Amino acid sequence: MSGGTLLYQCLRCGYVFTKEEMEEYFKDYKCPRCGYRILRKVRKEEPKVVKAI
Repeated sequence: MSGGTLLYQCLRCGYVFTKEEMEEYFKDYKCPRCGYRILRKVRKEEPKVVKAI
C-alpha cells in the first residue's frame, strides 16, 4: 500500500496492530491479543490531499 501500513484497533482491549501482525496469529480478522472479532481501522491524523481539476 502506498499510503503506509494499515492499522486496526480492537474494540474490547484497545490494542492497535497491523494486518500482518493479525495474520501471524489468525487467518480471520481477530485481535492478536484477546481474539475479539470486532475491530476498527485506525485513520491517519493528516488530511488526504486531492488535486483539484
